[in-house]
Amino acid sequence: MLPGGARTTVSGVETADGPLDAATAGRSVTVLLADDIDISRGDVLASAAQPPQVTDEVEATLCWLAEKPLRPGARLLLKHGTRTTQVIVGALGERLSLDGDTPAFTDPPEQLGINDIAHATLRTADPLPVDPYAQVRATGSFLLIDPPTGNTLAAGLVGAPLALPG
Repeated sequence: MLPGGARTTVSGVETADGPLDAATAGRSVTVLLADDIDISRGDVLASAAQPPQVTDEVEATLCWLAEKPLRPGARLLLKHGTRTTQVIVGALGERLSLDGDTPAFTDPPEQLGINDIAHATLRTADPLPVDPYAQVRATGSFLLIDPPTGNTLAAGLVGAPLALPG
């Protein structure tokens, strides 16, 4: 159980129509556990052999969607799966430039404008179980949200900076 680290075994999967041998994404199920442990919304059941990394610092690629620019030090909300936590934007890294014939990463900008794509570091208030987006999309993606309005400001991908094709 992440991010808390509790260990247990799944003893059954049930639906309103009866028990299942397995469940797929998007299916509404009740997961029965062998132990009586406290689970909260946003906790992640993961294989003990290959768990996501639990961290409060994320290297990511951001696609900025808002008219108001993003600057380092911004305090926003990060929505990862069903968990929402506070986040502070750290350093901005290289920005993807689509000017010219081939895309290229340029020097770090002072801020991100609408539709800019750039690398960034983020520090979360709570630890999150994350995987690189290239390996597991569900735990490797997130949204940045404006706290006062609830508007989505950016889409993010966890992990090493994305490589350019070619």
